[in-house]
Amino acid sequence: MRFGLTTALPRTGEQARAFARRVEDSGIDVLTFADHLAPFVAPFTAAAAAAAVTTRLHVGTLVLNNDFRHPVETARETACLATLSDGRFELGLGAGHMKSEYDAAGIPFERGGTRVSRLVESVTVVRALLAGESVDFDGAHYRVHAQAGEIVAVPDRRVPILIGGNGTRVLQLAGRVADIVGFAGITHNHDATTVRLSHFDGPGLADRIAVVRDAAGDRFGDIELNALIQAVIVTHDPPRAAADLAEAFAADPDALLSSPFLLIGTHEQMAEQLAARREEFGISYWTVFDELPGRASALPDIAEVIALLR
Repeated sequence: MRFGLTTALPRTGEQARAFARRVEDSGIDVLTFADHLAPFVAPFTAAAAAAAVTTRLHVGTLVLNNDFRHPVETARETACLATLSDGRFELGLGAGHMKSEYDAAGIPFERGGTRVSRLVESVTVVRALLAGESVDFDGAHYRVHAQAGEIVAVPDRRVPILIGGNGTRVLQLAGRVADIVGFAGITHNHDATTVRLSHFDGPGLADRIAVVRDAAGDRFGDIELNALIQAVIVTHDPPRAAADLAEAFAADPDALLSSPFLLIGTHEQMAEQLAARREEFGISYWTVFDELPGRASALPDIAEVIALLR
């Protein structure tokens, strides 16, 4: 299994360096950075800083909002970071969903179908540029014409691309082209003011994996499956913890207890849960959250779980 921690918190230089080393020492494999127009860190800059002070830790974006950058710029930053990190950078891409961020920056927030169509085109351009191929692309959203190696310094090894989402079209795209597919089990409404646990239980996750499998065909076995754990709750009374959490999630406590997107119980129970979920769903890459408003970082607890599993 691989384990990731995703963060967006701003830290001073020394704090950021110490944090990256602590994450690496904990057994985490990938430190990823979110991409929001908010008082958070900028993902490429933060990933570069973390890579510079670590040796084993991979860094990445989870996930980059495609609408905030032209795909040529995304490819250029990715190639540079992949080279500087000696191949330890992983590019996560998504279609974007927070309307308030678009509004604040004066970026048109179009329907989900349009944003996904842009992502489809963007991934085509980014993948070709990172592979050192010539690009002769005229799409509805992007037009790029460049000879091989003309506008991006090609990294000396393949950069893994993660595509994360919950919608069918995004997951079909991931099945066709991604190295890693990220699942979160949740759906946002149009302006991301509410969240629905649309595929938060076992059957829901199995359904989303089936979408990827159908789109991937023969390449499905080469795709790494990732799940974003929405909460890690250490307790000797899981039913009580699930009942407390049910109000916040507006969900049935029993459904939360068995959700593949939650870890509830002792560290030993969590290790058993992850081993069982890998067997059931084929997911081998699990990501937890750093600090969030009103919630402590999951890092200390997932470090204990990692030690038990390994």
